[in-house]
Amino acid sequence: MNKIYYIKHYFDFRNAGSFLLVSFVGLFLVLAVVLVAARIQTALNARRHAQNASDDTLYQVRKKHFTFIESFYEMVFSSTSVLLFLSLYYIIDEKIPAVAYYWEKYQNVLLLIFILASVFATNWLDSVLIRLTHISPEQKASIRLLSSFYIVLILLYIRFIYQDTNYNTLILYFITLAAGRFLYFDFTWKDFSNTIRCLCGNLPLLLLMSLYSGMICWYGFHENFLLKSNGVIISTLIAHLFMDLSIFVLHYTKLLKFFIPSQPKTI
Repeated sequence: MNKIYYIKHYFDFRNAGSFLLVSFVGLFLVLAVVLVAARIQTALNARRHAQNASDDTLYQVRKKHFTFIESFYEMVFSSTSVLLFLSLYYIIDEKIPAVAYYWEKYQNVLLLIFILASVFATNWLDSVLIRLTHISPEQKASIRLLSSFYIVLILLYIRFIYQDTNYNTLILYFITLAAGRFLYFDFTWKDFSNTIRCLCGNLPLLLLMSLYSGMICWYGFHENFLLKSNGVIISTLIAHLFMDLSIFVLHYTKLLKFFIPSQPKTI
């Protein structure tokens, strides 16, 4: 299949429109889970405060769940950025034989450059495309660490389900990268335990992200919108780009305001 075929396929409104709709519905379901959890927690707080929760208490509950929603957005953005450069890595390795000599010599350096570039891409997505205002830099760092484990899960899926051994080096690289966040040269037990605590606190995000992307990818491959012929990693990236687009639509249409009485003030 040539490049023109893929361009026509992915930009066909009938194909792309239905896939975007499914991506949007999936995102809406994920956020519905978060909002239901918020309502339950608000009700529990009201009971603890003699049926009359203070405005400050309710504010803190809403703020916590806005933080969770934006953390989920950050998880999607971070994963997309990494997949973007992993796809570029795959294209150079598999589709451009003319650079084989230089690729064999410099591929590890290029991979490191790509990973660094993905950090800047994530910063652009969460500060320019959609400005995330309710999560701290520490929370962003924790989410990006979690996204490394998520990427490993994707690579393991491709490795063992599709029997593709081309990703063995990448799996090891990301495992090493994640381990480096725990065990670095001058780490202390306090730093280690804080990292573990933050990571464990965000594990629900990993579950939601895996369920969401799993559903989107399954639908895409089942309906032949996502094509294995152009590389599973590229098709997975396309699914994540549609997830990003769904977040963009939801954010700028402000649909969430119909389900949340009042948003906490930006701090």
